[in-house]
Amino acid sequence: MKNALAIVVALFIGFGLAACGSDSDSGSDQGGSSDGSASIEGVTWELMNVGSVSQGWATSLPNKVEKPTLEFSDGRVQVFTGCNTGSGDVEINEATIDFGPIGLTRKSCGKLANQTEQFVAPVLEGQVKYEFQQGNLVLTGKDISLVLTKAEQ
Repeated sequence: MKNALAIVVALFIGFGLAACGSDSDSGSDQGGSSDGSASIEGVTWELMNVGSVSQGWATSLPNKVEKPTLEFSDGRVQVFTGCNTGSGDVEINEATIDFGPIGLTRKSCGKLANQTEQFVAPVLEGQVKYEFQQGNLVLTGKDISLVLTKAEQ
């Protein structure tokens, strides 16, 4: 219980920093493609913040947790949830991404990594809304918003 509370508190503190991690000028730039796929594909997206839409909390990841990532390419997504890895089919539309079943490995990690995965994995199921906010990719599904930024390479 204490670890879950620590994650929520840490995420709440860090969510306000989401706008600071961007090098894009506009809040809704989709980079030349009418469906947004040109902006989403070919980039490693790294989780920066997690928030609850209905409960109004937000937080960044604890430093001890390896950041979850998403990579979209040719109708597929490669996923690292903070603990497990996997892939699946996706369809990127104008304002939504339709995630097909994602096959994930089933290893157990430390408590924080497992808890991070519990926030991330459910969002990557079915139809999820997406938008760009100040260069960040925001996915919203199952009452959770994930704020992802382009990973430095």
